[in-house]
Amino acid sequence: MTGLIDVGGGMKCAYSAGLYDYFMDNGIEFDYYLGVSAGSMNLLSYIAGERGRNIKIYRSSAEGNEYLGFSNLIHSGAYMNYEKVGEDFYSDEGIDPFDFSAFFNSEKPFVICATEAVGAVTEYFDRSAMTDRKSILDIISASCCIPLVSKAIKINDKEYFDGGIVDPIPFRKAFDDGCDNIVVVLSAPADQKREQVPGVNIIAPALLREYPLLDDRIADRPIIYNYLIRCIREYELKGRALLLSPEEISGATVLAKDREVIDKLYDNGYRDGLNNIKEIQRLLEKN
Repeated sequence: MTGLIDVGGGMKCAYSAGLYDYFMDNGIEFDYYLGVSAGSMNLLSYIAGERGRNIKIYRSSAEGNEYLGFSNLIHSGAYMNYEKVGEDFYSDEGIDPFDFSAFFNSEKPFVICATEAVGAVTEYFDRSAMTDRKSILDIISASCCIPLVSKAIKINDKEYFDGGIVDPIPFRKAFDDGCDNIVVVLSAPADQKREQVPGVNIIAPALLREYPLLDDRIADRPIIYNYLIRCIREYELKGRALLLSPEEISGATVLAKDREVIDKLYDNGYRDGLNNIKEIQRLLEKN
C-alpha cells in the first residue's frame, strides 16, 4: 500500500494544489491519504476528483479580506474566516459547491490529524469520524487552526489546533496504518532547515496561558521537523519514500496573499508532478 501525506503549510499549499491537478490529469491515485492542516483540504478535493478546486480557493483567499485578514481576527477571533469558506466553497448554495457524494463514494482511507490543545497531543480522525459534511469541515478547520492567530476549534467538547504542531510530518502513522511506501508533500524546500519564528517564544506563552503544554510543543517543533526530514531521507535511500517539495517559494508564507506567488507555486507543483511521475508510478506498482 502506498500512502500520500500532505503536511500542509497554509497558502503555500498552492504547490500541492498544482501537484494534485497533475495527478488527476494523469489518473494517479494512491491507496491511503493523510492530511495535515491545509494539506487535508487539498486532499479532500483530490479524493473527490475536484480538479482545479484548490487553486480557486487559494486565489480567492488572496483577494480581499473575506477569507483571510486581520479584520476577521478582530471580529471572530480567527485570521481565517472558516464559516465564510464553508459557506462559499462547501455548501450547496455557495459560489462553488463541493461534491461531497464523490468523496463519500470513495473507499480510499483518509486520515486527518489535529492537535488536542489541553494535552498537546496529536489525534487522528479517520473516515469513521467523517460522517457528514459538518463533521468533515469541523475536522479540517481544527487541523488548519493556527495558534496565536486563531482561537481553538471545538469538536465533541475538546479544543484543537493545527495538526502539525506535535507531529509535523506524520509518516509513522501511515506506516502504522499499513503503508509500505509513502510520498510526502511539503510546502517549503525539503533542504531548508526549519527555524523558530522570531518572537514566538515571547508571544506564545502570553497568548496560550490556557495551554502550557502546547507552548512547549510549539517551541520544539522546528527541531522535530528537521529530524523527521532526515528520517524520511533514510526511507528514500531504501526506496520506500519520495519527498516532494518546491525548490523555492518566492518568499511565500503560511498567510501569503500574493496572487502572483500563489500561481507560481501552483505551476511549480504541476511541473514537479510531471518530473516525478516515473518514481511515483514505481512506488505505486510495488504494492
